[in-house]
Amino acid sequence: MNYKRHADEASETERIIGEAGGYCVVTQADVATDQGVARLFDDAAAIGGTDVLVNCAGLGLAAPAYQVSPEMWSKQIDTSLRSAFMCSTKAMDQIRAKKRGRIVNLSSIAGIHGMPFLSVYSAAKAGLIGLTKALAMEAPPGLTVNAVAPGLVKTKMGESLISFLGETEERWARAHSVTGRLVTPQEVAELISFLCSDHGASITGQVIVIDGGQSLLLGGSPLPGVIEHS
Repeated sequence: MNYKRHADEASETERIIGEAGGYCVVTQADVATDQGVARLFDDAAAIGGTDVLVNCAGLGLAAPAYQVSPEMWSKQIDTSLRSAFMCSTKAMDQIRAKKRGRIVNLSSIAGIHGMPFLSVYSAAKAGLIGLTKALAMEAPPGLTVNAVAPGLVKTKMGESLISFLGETEERWARAHSVTGRLVTPQEVAELISFLCSDHGASITGQVIVIDGGQSLLLGGSPLPGVIEHS
């Protein structure tokens, strides 16, 4: 498992994996850099190589497109898109000899619909979808490559966005989802787990939306109210 910051959260995840009967090696690396990617996959090779890669590094900095500097663009693209490409190519090298592997890219409905004031984030997540389809066609036998596209998830980031919109979780979920509640991190994790299991062996090159029906209701704007509140 890799993390860039927040060692306490990495330790907590390691504890949970251990309690579930798993074994976890924790690596601190910035996968937006070549050095970080090399460190991560050197550590993976030392314990037998990569079987499953979940690309979930991401960064979304809100700003009108005309205020996005080249530095803001590069930072977000490097974190959210370039890292996935670099990690995926390294993983494919390690998986090739095993003839069985999984890559899952964590995209977003922002990559499908676009999101106002998150133009770079939307572009990066859309790029992940294109990358997923291309890598699925290039993948060696036994390797599947898919993307998961969540809507608003009950995380610190999701909850802060709802607060920014001046909403409560309950009001937002009733108005902007079919299920009437936010997607939970566990639900996203279970979907990824399915894709990584033998049950997902015939699924590749796909983008699977998990958003409680949010995108069905919102048409072209996943987050109505952002424009009014910005």
